[in-house]
Amino acid sequence: MAKDNNANIQVATETDPNLLRMLDRGIDDVQAGRVVPHREAMAEVGRIREARRNTRMSARAAANG
Repeated sequence: MAKDNNANIQVATETDPNLLRMLDRGIDDVQAGRVVPHREAMAEVGRIREARRNTRMSARAAANG
């Protein structure tokens, strides 16, 4: 039996009406060449997460001491 992918899209768009607009924007970005290699994107995510963790830890240390 084939999976009904349309039902999944319908449920998703009912949950977040902006989903299709965001997907269209992403496709437009790819078509226009506005993309970042995966490794580069993940490295940036890692830097952002590390900075957030450091800020959170600094705030905790300041609150405790």
